[in-house]
Amino acid sequence: MQNLKKYLTDGLKNTLLFRNNAGTSHNGPCKQVYTNTLLDRFHLGNFASVEYTISADFDVLNKEIIKVLVTATRDRASIVVYARNNTLQDILTVSATVNDSYVDVILNPIIITGDAEADIVAQDYSGTKVIHTAQYFHNQNPLVL
Repeated sequence: MQNLKKYLTDGLKNTLLFRNNAGTSHNGPCKQVYTNTLLDRFHLGNFASVEYTISADFDVLNKEIIKVLVTATRDRASIVVYARNNTLQDILTVSATVNDSYVDVILNPIIITGDAEADIVAQDYSGTKVIHTAQYFHNQNPLVL
């Protein structure tokens, strides 16, 4: 068992300070992305917004990392992909749906149809493996009418 005091201490303004430039790493479990794959669900009574980091890995050549913000009310979800980086091209899309109870964050693989005349090679990114982190932000006002 790791001794966390070796890596963490009290930081300024009630934060955790990582000692000696320590960091975090993430690894699985992963899930594979097919049509309308549920990445995450959060309940509106608990959270108002979430920040995601999504790491996508299709094969040895096709990798992507996506930073996403989702903010929601009972009848509207707003999503912003504010950063993404990949080795060749975008391989996933991210969307969000909402009902009066929860928000679903949905992933879809990008599927490119080939066109020999335009020299476009067909590519289907179904089966891409993803892992993600989420930072949840609580509601500050209760969801009552």
